[in-house]
Amino acid sequence: MKKANSTPTTLWVIPIVLLLLALVSCRVNDKIIISNKTFMYTIDKSGRNLGFVDKLNNVDYLRTGDSSYCASVVIDGKTIHATRVEMPAANEVRVWFGDTGTSATLRIEKQNDHIFFEVADITGKAASLNFMNIPLKLNGMLDEPFAGCVLALNPFTHVRQLPALQTHLWANAYARFNIKGARVALLGTKPGNMLALIRDIMSNTPDIPKSTKGGAWAQDNKEGYGSYIMSFGGITEQTVDEWIGMCKNLGFNQIDNHGGGFFNFGELKIDPVTYPNGWSDFRKVNRKLKAAGISSILHTYAYFIDKNSKYVTPVMHPDLGYFNAYTLSRPIDENDTTVYVNESTADISTIIGFFVRNSVSLSVGGELIEFTGVTKTPPYKFTGCKRGVAGTYKRAHPTGEKVYHMKEVYGRFIPDPESALFKEIAKKTADVVNEAEFSGIYLDAVDGGDVLGGTENFWYYPSKFIFEIARNLKEPVGMEMASMSHFWWHYRSRWQAWDTPLRGYKRFTDIHLAAIKSPNIFLTPHIKSNDFEHGVWPGDTALINKYAALPNGALMLPLNLGWYGNQIGISPQTETTFTDDVEYLAAKMLGNNAGTAMVGGYDKGTLIRIPLFQKLDSIIRLYEDLRHTKYFDDSVLAMLRQPGKEFKLIKEVNGKWNFRKAVYDKQKISGSAAADTKCEIMNSFGVQPLKLRLEALMAVKPYDDPSSVTITDFSKENMYKIAASAQGVSGNMAFEAEGYKAGVPSISFSGRSNGESPARGSWIMAEKNYSPSLDIINNQALGVWIKGDGKGAVLNIRLESPKHISHGARGDRYILLDFTGWKYFDLVEMESSRFTDYIWPVSDLHVYDSYRHSVSFKEINKLKFWLNNIPANEEISVLISPVKALSMVKEKIKNPSVILDGKRVTFDVTMESGMYLELLSPDDCRLYDPNGGFIEQVRIKSELPQMQPGKNQLSFECESADAIKPRIQITAITYGDAIIKYK
Repeated sequence: MKKANSTPTTLWVIPIVLLLLALVSCRVNDKIIISNKTFMYTIDKSGRNLGFVDKLNNVDYLRTGDSSYCASVVIDGKTIHATRVEMPAANEVRVWFGDTGTSATLRIEKQNDHIFFEVADITGKAASLNFMNIPLKLNGMLDEPFAGCVLALNPFTHVRQLPALQTHLWANAYARFNIKGARVALLGTKPGNMLALIRDIMSNTPDIPKSTKGGAWAQDNKEGYGSYIMSFGGITEQTVDEWIGMCKNLGFNQIDNHGGGFFNFGELKIDPVTYPNGWSDFRKVNRKLKAAGISSILHTYAYFIDKNSKYVTPVMHPDLGYFNAYTLSRPIDENDTTVYVNESTADISTIIGFFVRNSVSLSVGGELIEFTGVTKTPPYKFTGCKRGVAGTYKRAHPTGEKVYHMKEVYGRFIPDPESALFKEIAKKTADVVNEAEFSGIYLDAVDGGDVLGGTENFWYYPSKFIFEIARNLKEPVGMEMASMSHFWWHYRSRWQAWDTPLRGYKRFTDIHLAAIKSPNIFLTPHIKSNDFEHGVWPGDTALINKYAALPNGALMLPLNLGWYGNQIGISPQTETTFTDDVEYLAAKMLGNNAGTAMVGGYDKGTLIRIPLFQKLDSIIRLYEDLRHTKYFDDSVLAMLRQPGKEFKLIKEVNGKWNFRKAVYDKQKISGSAAADTKCEIMNSFGVQPLKLRLEALMAVKPYDDPSSVTITDFSKENMYKIAASAQGVSGNMAFEAEGYKAGVPSISFSGRSNGESPARGSWIMAEKNYSPSLDIINNQALGVWIKGDGKGAVLNIRLESPKHISHGARGDRYILLDFTGWKYFDLVEMESSRFTDYIWPVSDLHVYDSYRHSVSFKEINKLKFWLNNIPANEEISVLISPVKALSMVKEKIKNPSVILDGKRVTFDVTMESGMYLELLSPDDCRLYDPNGGFIEQVRIKSELPQMQPGKNQLSFECESADAIKPRIQITAITYGDAIIKYK
């Protein structure tokens, strides 16, 4: 039942002279005007959009340029726009689509600040109807004077963009689910009024289960602002106090209970040995957590089903989803390893992986069979079969029995989304929450929902699952999901956890913030299931700076900067998380009132083994206490939100907390030549004593060492082909006799830009494929000679592995071409933070591919050469020697020294690769092992030099045990004045 103030008002046709006196929808000459108190939508009679006017400020926000149409249909795969629009009644609009014989009638109901549109009827044979299409000039941000939003009001209405602030007001309906009855609310109001308006509408929308814990209610619930640790093994009454202690040690107030171990996915069966009374035993744990002020989250894999569940073993459930069905062409007994079928297996792939939408699993008469090969020609068969997998019964199967190729992602099966089993798993999820009294749900793996009914139906089937959970909850709880779609916003209590990075932590945090505040800016005309996926956002530095500093974004949800895991740098692809990395994260959490989530590293055993993590946890705890007590005012929080800006939390003598601006300037030194041991460091503040961190990196064997592996062959011309380039960029790669030394050839790589693309996105790429893949697991560094032209472009040498193995990881190493002549480079650590300094082609998981995913050195299948940052109307040309894969070795350095503007500081110490030294004052200089364990207080042999404002010249020297060149990373630390001036 609707509230009295929500009763639809009849719309009357009126003369134009009365338009300014009454707020109505009408037909005026050749225009259709649909209007209320806050906005006016105008269409011409041929279906073109004419305007979307904010009546409060008399501003038209319709995006102009290419013509847009109010509606369209898809018939036989072809899109046909509206060609005629009429308003036969005040509350009705009728639209025709050319000579297709298809028309649609929309019923309109007007409210003061929103208007309902419903498909009352459709004729013809349309596969889909787009019945709202209003592209806006708005950016969908809180600082704008007006906002638009369209809300889907029943499960079969598809709205692409997420609430609450949208940039394109768009809605579709499909014959597959139902076109007639599709219904939306079109909203136009000030951004500050949007959430209250959505609450009113959704409270009176019976087809969408209401949640007062997410969406328009999320900001009013403290759960969305919490931070959580993750438990993967199950908490018991005996261990719950220990877990409470872990939470308190981080200043956190939530625990995420990740399944797949102590309970299985799909069935949600809890370990009967540890919990003999089932989930009621876990209710006791949750009640004890709640008494300690800690809420508990159930973490499932949504609709995915473990292979040890009752739905798989001992007999596979008939409602499990499958790609295709086949028919046995020959009988098989219980030991046969070949399965013959009538239908073609030519398109079957045996490539599988965690994220790959494929399987080598067959269901035959309830038996699970795994195959290793298929034939591409008759007789069609699955070969190398393993019978009775996962404890299913091995049986003989007769000719004619059905063979199902099972749908699988993340190593797990799914139910058919139209089956009773699909609803059963959703209801079971709600039942567990009800019984065990969980405070929240994390629906992980929901991003694999495209396998349910195809990418085009990703918006529908996962939403159907969430609706079923919501209907069966006794009380609403907060929810999070591993992806996002329009309907899910109503249940989502915070936005948006990403997977933990392994490198480039500070820049990753900035990207994370910019992405979750601007989810709509990269939407393409083609709808994808991962439109709002975590780790996808492809913005560069300019866009990061634009969006990351905003107080919130288009979704108007509490923010979350998890998942996060402190790391120890044990390979070229993982960087150690230092105190400034964690303080950067914590400051951004504080500035954005955002929680986080830690995936590990907080248990007692790990903290003893890795003392560095104790320091990191104490930083997070302090910042979390300040965040929850709202210690700092908005002006300070706004400073903390600035991307790239760093701060050091300090305690004044009066006991009050304050911040100093900080800069941590990292410089890498590799080599023994004088030019290789020097760097320039910047002091943006006043004169201050030298402070630094000095890391001993892994050393690399020489280029000509017998253990090196040459991974390029320049003896044949045209071995490397130009594979792709940015708009307006051309170039060439060719064999050259000239090399870094006589008799060693090279290749020339050139690129020229005509200026169509910005310099930082003017790139060209050449590649080589390896078949079979290279195994350089023992040679993970690269060595190469480069002849530069000094024009400042960047050369990127990238290694890649097959996507099903490395998930798209980029093994990037950059060389800045700011030199002339031949120069040698050791390339070891993978690039991360500098990736967004440039614009690169977009990949599926754009951010993760540089900051999270790792190349498999055991299976390198591609080597790519890139030139980027090519100036307009300039040609960049470099010569590249054969590239060699080199072994890394630990190296000892003795008595390292830094010389700052001619003044030397020598540290009386011997360091081995992995160790680091921190100099914070003359009396505070300490050496640590790779895990942050204290080794010794280091004696300084001279007075500390002063860092002058501006540029400072620094060089490094040391004594090395052998001829291998030491490699060092120096982080110069500088601080500014306190930002708060206390009286």
